[in-house]
Amino acid sequence: MRKEAALKENGSYNEDYKNVTASLFQDSLFFDPRDIVQVKYEMIRSVSNNEKPVTEVAKEYGFSRVSFYRNREMFDEGGLEALVPKKPGPKSAHKFQKDGKEFVVNYLKKKPGAKATEIARQMELTIGLKVHPQTILRFIQKKTSN
Repeated sequence: MRKEAALKENGSYNEDYKNVTASLFQDSLFFDPRDIVQVKYEMIRSVSNNEKPVTEVAKEYGFSRVSFYRNREMFDEGGLEALVPKKPGPKSAHKFQKDGKEFVVNYLKKKPGAKATEIARQMELTIGLKVHPQTILRFIQKKTSN
């Protein structure tokens, strides 16, 4: 159970592990169908060893043919690390762009000691942009460290 928790924590847990029917993953102490990185790697390795056609191998490992090619390309470009799933969601403050940043800078010129919660509240009231105070705090910290 600890391994499953660790896989979930680091984002490598294969939610569809029951779709992995490859014999390598059946009744093995080492090969674990819940480890998505291991499954992807072994799928790619299996095809590179010309064991079976891509369509058949992909199905045995719980993937589509298209997903196989996408994973192989990622592996070819970035190695094993590229097979580790990336966290979903936005990678940057997508709402907090030019208008929000300008508002924070101008507000801090008027009130240098203002707290992020106060700035967030005023930003929503003034320009209708709702931003989490933590986003504002990170922006202020980044701005003052440069």
